Amino acid sequence: MAEQPIEKATTTSPERRKAERLQQRAEKLSGAAQQASDRANGMYERFAGGQPLLRGHHSYRSASRTKARADAASERAVDAYKAAERARLKARLAETHADAKDEITAITSARTRPWEPADFQVGDIVTVRVFETSTSTYRVKRVNRKTLTLDGGGGGWDDPKREYDRVLSRTRDGVTITDPAS
Repeated sequence: MAEQPIEKATTTSPERRKAERLQQRAEKLSGAAQQASDRANGMYERFAGGQPLLRGHHSYRSASRTKARADAASERAVDAYKAAERARLKARLAETHADAKDEITAITSARTRPWEPADFQVGDIVTVRVFETSTSTYRVKRVNRKTLTLDGGGGGWDDPKREYDRVLSRTRDGVTITDPAS
């Protein structure tokens, strides 16, 4: 009897699950948009020969109703395509967000100790987490007890301060480190 491969339990982050849900929604909306487009095209088949609507002809009322329905179905199809495109955009954004969060988590979880004021000097280049998944790179202007004052480039009035737990990496003399113990 052949052994069955052992499946590893994979844990996915809430951000990753959200991205997957949004991708599934985008695919569903894209399918619905295609169906709506096919329905509209089917309604227009009556006019495929190019015969114009003839006022006063016995088929005029029926043809104008069919054309109005087909036009409305086409507008619904266009709206469905727009909704599918928005859903695809949200899914891509959520995927990017999840990737950034995973990368930041990997960097911070690999540390053996937290950053401290002694790890920095004026002039060091640091990459800091600005928001949950956004990062920025600054030059250290001042090393404080609880924060780093960073050079915002505006002559002092826009110099941000960041706590040490927001630092992802430090570069000094061309050497970048992500773990303060190294």
